[in-house]
Amino acid sequence: MSTSDDSSGVATEIERTLRRYPGVARARVFRDAGGELVAQVLPWGTHAVTADQGVLAELAAVNMAETRFLHDEIFVDEVYLRGGIVLREDAVVFDVGANIGMFSLFVEARCPSAKVYAFEPVPEVHAKLQENIAERGLGTRAFNFGLSDREHDVSFYYYPDISIMSCRHDYTNWDNEVELIKRYVANERRNGPPGRAGHLAEVEGLAAKDFEFVECRCLLRPLSAVVDEVGVRAIDLIKIDAQRAEYDVLQGIEDRHWPLIQQISMEVHDEAGSPTEGRVEQVTARLDDQGFRVSVEVEEMLRGTGRYAVYAVRPGYDRDPRPVAAARSVDPGSVAGWLSGRLPADRLPDRVVVVDELSRPLQGHAS
Repeated sequence: MSTSDDSSGVATEIERTLRRYPGVARARVFRDAGGELVAQVLPWGTHAVTADQGVLAELAAVNMAETRFLHDEIFVDEVYLRGGIVLREDAVVFDVGANIGMFSLFVEARCPSAKVYAFEPVPEVHAKLQENIAERGLGTRAFNFGLSDREHDVSFYYYPDISIMSCRHDYTNWDNEVELIKRYVANERRNGPPGRAGHLAEVEGLAAKDFEFVECRCLLRPLSAVVDEVGVRAIDLIKIDAQRAEYDVLQGIEDRHWPLIQQISMEVHDEAGSPTEGRVEQVTARLDDQGFRVSVEVEEMLRGTGRYAVYAVRPGYDRDPRPVAAARSVDPGSVAGWLSGRLPADRLPDRVVVVDELSRPLQGHAS
């Protein structure tokens, strides 16, 4: 590495490139005490990612509190890979309720060969999704509409302060959302990792606010129409988090397309006295009728909030010959080799180091 190069500019270029490596959340490049140019890479899925303001700040996000929540839920807790759900090489994944794309990032980090179709109806949030896809070089294809039982325009309430609670106006249940926030904070204070007091206080503050919302018209379409248009021959996994509209998504699947679907991982709302009452029974009955092996789970912190996780796996999918994508470890040698194919030799770091926490550089820091 030529020492006459502009180290700051080179470091920035290397860092931007490294963020496109599957599984890398953030990179920091600097010269060490011996003058070597060192590239530190921090993988997704560590609590250090949540604690480091800079890591998640590099994502296009609506607000930081919910971005930390999404990272921990998807990367750390892996809530969508339970109940026997797996990611196979070359999987086709439908991300329904994609928000800013955290699950798409997760799939790419775990299984770079996967093809992801992401659906987000709220225009402001969809713009963040597209930005994250472009910045990270993901192959995800994003659609600015949601999925439902038929094609129609619906009024959505978009909450800029906490976009993950945005939903169709006819499914709004804010008291339930506030209770969920309070339980999450209490549980994380008791059982979560240290060093997150500021984050939890920020999340707790959301429950005390008088939330403002923006009403917008959003397009919803049936899943079967999308399958016909994109021409997929099989869907390995449908992840659904549609804020009380999950049964509507299933209603948009025609009988001819059900055999294409191998797995479904979804959050189901079943709240007494609301339009979603009885939904778990409806959902499981529909999945049973379609031949899936179904399991229902309730996290202890969500007990009493009417939130359930439903997992459905097609019998025989375990005999699919494609290997299951294991939890990926970011290997320094692989990262270095990958970089060498994307940067000129005089702009390559002398060393690549995978870390659990980014250290402060001695000099030449440019991140």
